[in-house]
Amino acid sequence: MEHIIENDTLTIKLCGRIDSNNAAEAEKEIFDIIEKSGAKSVVLDAENTEYISSAGLRIILKLKKTIADSKIVNASPEVYEIFEITGFSEIIEIEKAIREISVDGCEKIGEGGFGIVYRIDDETIVKIYKAAGIETIKQEMNYAKQAFIKGIPTAISYDMVKCGERYGAVFELIKSDTLANALMKEPEKLDEYVKKYIELVKIVQSTDVSDIISVHANDLYRKVFAEVKDYLTEAEYGELMRLFDAIPDRNTMVHGDLHARNVMVQNGELLLIDMDEIMCGHPIYDFCNLYFAYKDLPKQRGGAYTMQYFGMSMEMCEKFIKKFGEMYFSGLTSEQFKTMTDGMEVFAQMRYAYARLIHINATSAAHGIPRETLLEGAARLLKESVLPGVDAAVKTLSFI
Repeated sequence: MEHIIENDTLTIKLCGRIDSNNAAEAEKEIFDIIEKSGAKSVVLDAENTEYISSAGLRIILKLKKTIADSKIVNASPEVYEIFEITGFSEIIEIEKAIREISVDGCEKIGEGGFGIVYRIDDETIVKIYKAAGIETIKQEMNYAKQAFIKGIPTAISYDMVKCGERYGAVFELIKSDTLANALMKEPEKLDEYVKKYIELVKIVQSTDVSDIISVHANDLYRKVFAEVKDYLTEAEYGELMRLFDAIPDRNTMVHGDLHARNVMVQNGELLLIDMDEIMCGHPIYDFCNLYFAYKDLPKQRGGAYTMQYFGMSMEMCEKFIKKFGEMYFSGLTSEQFKTMTDGMEVFAQMRYAYARLIHINATSAAHGIPRETLLEGAARLLKESVLPGVDAAVKTLSFI
């Protein structure tokens, strides 16, 4: 058997069939290798394993009892099913083999800062990550699973894949479409879709996720904006922190990117996708992103962003956010509504500055702009569009 040891971890490559005909021989070879290596942890690579019988499973059980830090990787669907049926997936850590796919010719559903979503077929979509590693993808898949268990309507993730040099997650969405596409195809249903969207948003805003997510929006935003501290006066930075001090702490879910291309319509039900930015926090962190996406971003570059990122025309973006505001804040007087929207514009600009800061390294590398210049630009945005309106933004919080 081929094997290699690195940092006290021994990896042994299994191959072919392991059954009653060769189990004794395989067991002796595996444990001889382990004894000679002195390894403290063992990984069995099952990439080339075709089948494993009960005799082979007993070897796995003995291995786990001998070396607790043992796991199996690259198990094919067929071999993985054997481990699941027999309960071995509860005894030892087992990782499925990552299957390879191609998205050539597939419909592009949407694109964000972290990945691109494609429809593979009538039943599934895949999110291909631009730079994330396997552990990050596993985390998002786990977040989606835990959110589903908590009652948040979200797509069920069930597979990790490789596409070229990038990795992705596959989600089951049978004959579904994005909310953005649905709105463009059926504009006469705007009220109906916005009503369902608000119902989904309120489920998100009422679900405590502190037991599955450790990231708090307030903490994250403060950390990001600390980048521009040296580009603001002490008084200016204090005013920015006053804004965050005014935002109440909450343990409910913040999706982080609630635009209509991250919501799928399936059999009349709305489901969330793209869970890589979820956090705990106040709903304002989703609202500021939503208002920036649909009120401010469409005005840039002549509306080029609207179809590229949101799959909606400028006109539909305007109608969508207007209808959302009217229906979500329907209990406000006209004066209160104006106060709310004035403050929301400040929060939207705050979100714009935040977006510029979290992508600052990539922007600098891609365009050759000195990082200091980009930090100065973010600070200037705060001075011009956020800091003068902190009082208005604080008033908005009383309506949410």
